Amino acid sequence: MDALDSAPAAPGLRALAQARRFVGVAEQPPGPNRTQFGRWVGADGEPWCAIFLSYCFKVGAGLVLCGGSRGAGVTANGCAYVPTLERWLRDTDQWLAGRAAPGDIAIFNWDGGPADHAGIVERGLGDGRFASIEGNSDGRVARREHAVADTVGFGRVRAYLTAAEESYT
Repeated sequence: MDALDSAPAAPGLRALAQARRFVGVAEQPPGPNRTQFGRWVGADGEPWCAIFLSYCFKVGAGLVLCGGSRGAGVTANGCAYVPTLERWLRDTDQWLAGRAAPGDIAIFNWDGGPADHAGIVERGLGDGRFASIEGNSDGRVARREHAVADTVGFGRVRAYLTAAEESYT
């Protein structure tokens, strides 16, 4: 068994592997939020940090962010709206009270209103800091570093079925 197969990290680590493939990909043309991820989810021209995460989780891990829920920005491929993503993580008990790990979703609030940005944790840096990969960061997929205190919190997406459960046959 390798690290990608260990629960509960498997979906997030698979999504993280997908995210790493796109570091440096930028909006085309620069500025209007036009990306291959927006076209994929059917919301090209919209802010796309959550769209990028939806792409990484669906294509990389086979999971739909906000799957089975309703709310602003929810599509068959995932979620395009950070407040809806945050609510889904909280409502489905995937919100973390503890320390984040690679593959977890980081939720940010830069302006004091609803949560407005999201990324995927790449690694811990120590001293209360972590590295992330984020879509729609200065118009591109970029690696960033943040203090844990800069986040609203983190979500750890679980697989829909866990083969380790006794009821699974």
